[in-house]
This record gives sequence, C-alpha cells and structure tokens, in this order.
Amino acid sequence: MGTILTESKIDKTARLGADVKKAAKRAEKGLNGWKASVSANLEDGKIAAERLLKRGRYALEDGIEETAHQIKRNPLGSVAVAFAAGAAMALLVPHLGKNNHKTNRSA
Repeated sequence: MGTILTESKIDKTARLGADVKKAAKRAEKGLNGWKASVSANLEDGKIAAERLLKRGRYALEDGIEETAHQIKRNPLGSVAVAFAAGAAMALLVPHLGKNNHKTNRSA
C-alpha cells in the first residue's frame, strides 16, 4: 500500500512539473510578444519625434525667412517694433530685479 501512494505522488509530481513547463513556455511567449510590441511602439515614437523635429526646424527656417523679408519690405516699422520691445523689456526687467532683491534680503 505504501508503494501505491508513492507512485501516486510521483505521478502528481510529474504532472505538476509538466504543467510548470507549459506555464513557463506560455509566459515566455507572452513576454516575447510584449517585448516585440514595446519595441515597435518605441520605434514608432522615435520616427514621430524625428518628423516633429524636422517640421519644427522647417517652421523656424520659414519664420526667419519671413522676418528677413518683412524687415527688407518695411525697415522703419521693424526698427519701431524692435525699439518698443526693447523699451518694454527695459521697463520690466528692473522691477523684476528689485522684487528678487527684497525677498533675498528678508530671507
């Protein structure tokens, strides 16, 4: 009777080992599929980022060319806009600096 129990335990252990091997193969297949999916998504993201970078560069180049064209077309207006922008910065920057010094002294 002891040998029957032992054989039954051996059979259960063998079946359990086979089940573990099957589960490991399924997990490996799933992991390989996940890895391929992640790789594909990363490649798609890389391509999209490269395209976005190219479009941004082209837009910047077009903006620079358009600005140069507008300056050539209307030089006095361009100087007036540049002067106004500089004057606005001159008025704003000292006030920002004063506020920073006050907070730094009290700290």
